[in-house]
Amino acid sequence: MPNSSAETILHNGVIRTMDAANPVAEALAVAGGKIVRVGSWTEVEPLRGERTALIDLGGRMLMPGLIDFHVHLLPSMIARLHTTAIDTADDFDTILRKIADACTRGAGRDWVVANSYGALALQRMREPGALAALDAVSGDRPVVMQHLSGHGHFANSAALQIAGIDAATPNPPDGEIVKDADGRPTGLLVESGAWSVTDAIPELSAAGKAEAARASIAYLNSLGITGFADASASLESLEFYKALDDADALTCWAAFHLALSPTCSGYAADEARLMREQRRELCGPHMNADFAKIFLDGVPSLRTAAMLAPYASAPDEPPVATSLTLDELTEAIADFDRDGIGVKVHAVGDRAIRMVLDAVEQVRRRNGPGGPQHQIAHGQFIGATDIPRLAELNVLHDMCPPLWHPNSASLTHERMVGAERYATVWPVRDILAAGAAVVAASDWRTIAPDLDPWEAMCGLVTRRDPTGRHDGAHAPDQAVSVAEVLPLYTTNPAAAMRLGDRTGRLAAGLSADMIMLDRDLMTIEPLAIAQTKVLATWFEGRLVHGSA
Repeated sequence: MPNSSAETILHNGVIRTMDAANPVAEALAVAGGKIVRVGSWTEVEPLRGERTALIDLGGRMLMPGLIDFHVHLLPSMIARLHTTAIDTADDFDTILRKIADACTRGAGRDWVVANSYGALALQRMREPGALAALDAVSGDRPVVMQHLSGHGHFANSAALQIAGIDAATPNPPDGEIVKDADGRPTGLLVESGAWSVTDAIPELSAAGKAEAARASIAYLNSLGITGFADASASLESLEFYKALDDADALTCWAAFHLALSPTCSGYAADEARLMREQRRELCGPHMNADFAKIFLDGVPSLRTAAMLAPYASAPDEPPVATSLTLDELTEAIADFDRDGIGVKVHAVGDRAIRMVLDAVEQVRRRNGPGGPQHQIAHGQFIGATDIPRLAELNVLHDMCPPLWHPNSASLTHERMVGAERYATVWPVRDILAAGAAVVAASDWRTIAPDLDPWEAMCGLVTRRDPTGRHDGAHAPDQAVSVAEVLPLYTTNPAAAMRLGDRTGRLAAGLSADMIMLDRDLMTIEPLAIAQTKVLATWFEGRLVHGSA
């Protein structure tokens, strides 16, 4: 724009662009929501006009806004606003006190929903008397608690009764209603075994959900996030975020992996058909719903992840069944692939991961190699021989949640599978070296009530617990540099969302999605990354958080 003035110029900072052609700059000009020039002050200053707003970065770091490629955004914000918080490190007695306190508030028959319990509580929930103890503090008030993984729940007798679960209730496909020696439900519900309970929880009003959707975007912006991918989206989620987009209030780029598979919680055939057929019309200008979700296995902490070898903690248990056979998975992916829909498959165990790669290999032979990129969500137990197949088959590795350093959840996984096998998980350096497409994400709100991308980044660089609560490092030889980590939160997810020509970098012609930090991530001690503060966030050149 040689004859026009910029609306805003940011200067006197360290601008890390994530653009290989121009990686570091000192000034950047914005007009019409887009970046119009990036470079030295001498190169950018000619665009300064009488009405140009000049922002002095004061030597601070400016970078592209972060993109969280795997969140469950609306339900997580509803949980943040409307549920009882449980720390994953809480023991069962601590949780009982929190539930008892919650049961003293609100109407007597209202449900108490709490999350997320961890290994200590789960151990006690598996023992006799746990359900009676929960009933004693909750009485007739229905209570359900969610495991940190989202793949298990613990409900009291009132909730079980409302859901119609009793001694005669059979296990549903791909789930378990855990029962005692006398055949009575213990309150523990695994995978789809919990769906009848969670479906019985009274829904939040439409107004309450709309407010949660709006709050979720403000929350992301406050963390420096200007893009997200919803990992298993319903029609309702699409409608709430489109309403925000129509009102010019969706200050994030948004991708949606639609719940189009019967393996997804809350799947409804009619809704899935409508979402698939009308996925473009259901999106606003900042949204993309050309993605689907399939759940193939579970999680290690509940021994529902599909492994090639038995669990060290239960060597005599039979192999975990996957939700689909290889032929069924292949057919499902092939169907979506023909329609240009990228598929995210939840696959944690090494057997499940290999199944996904085997299925995609068949799809590529059947439909041709030029189909859409597909994704493995989580994938931490990937075997060494399967790593090269990611790039060969154009399968993206969606790494989340951040368990690549010691914490209560990762240590639980280690106890389940054994120290020797756990030492091989999250081989991030090997995956990047193999040329695979990789993103890092949060899977919010599975392991923590708060979303913190800076702690997660710190863990990737150091393989240590950024909070200092857990000693040691997990597979430190797999640590990566800050320069290698930043694309996992910016350029790579933008490309995976099919938005690489619009965001993810600070380059002329792209959306002015930027964040100003209180420190330069490339020059500080790696452990200090975890304390990073976002001072300002811009979306399409508009300040949406903080001040500058």
